[in-house]
Amino acid sequence: MAALAEELHQYHQAHPHYPPSRPVPPRRRRRQRPPYAHTPSGPGDIWPGTWLWVRPGGLHPAWGDIHRLAMLTHLDRSYCEVWLDDTTVHRVRPHLLILERTPVVNAARAAGVTSLGCGSGPSLRPLLPQWQWLGWTLAEHIVHVGADPEPQAEPVQEGLFAA
Repeated sequence: MAALAEELHQYHQAHPHYPPSRPVPPRRRRRQRPPYAHTPSGPGDIWPGTWLWVRPGGLHPAWGDIHRLAMLTHLDRSYCEVWLDDTTVHRVRPHLLILERTPVVNAARAAGVTSLGCGSGPSLRPLLPQWQWLGWTLAEHIVHVGADPEPQAEPVQEGLFAA
């Protein structure tokens, strides 16, 4: 045992970065949690405040290679901006973002839809056809809408200034 410990000690002295460490994270903007709250109710109904999962490869390697829960803060065809719970803001491609099902399933159950097929284990059922959009990526939602889903601000008091 002593010989093995000495061998490992010598190897560690020769290779000081063993085991390999994650890369240093780049500087990211930090922001408080945005006040948005949106639960999608259908295909293409994605707005800031929607909770998403970032797939591995969507973030810099310093944030790990696991799925990360994030809130959408800006929607675009090329890059979307998401807020992570560590208060950092990241740009991620839409095909690497998938919906967080829990709020949608809870809203559907509150509306009386009980068989979404989002169970686990032996009770796992396929999604009903009208709920297939729960498995789409954000890029598929953008394509379904057919145009950039940026909300257009409409004047609230237009009638006050009419001639």
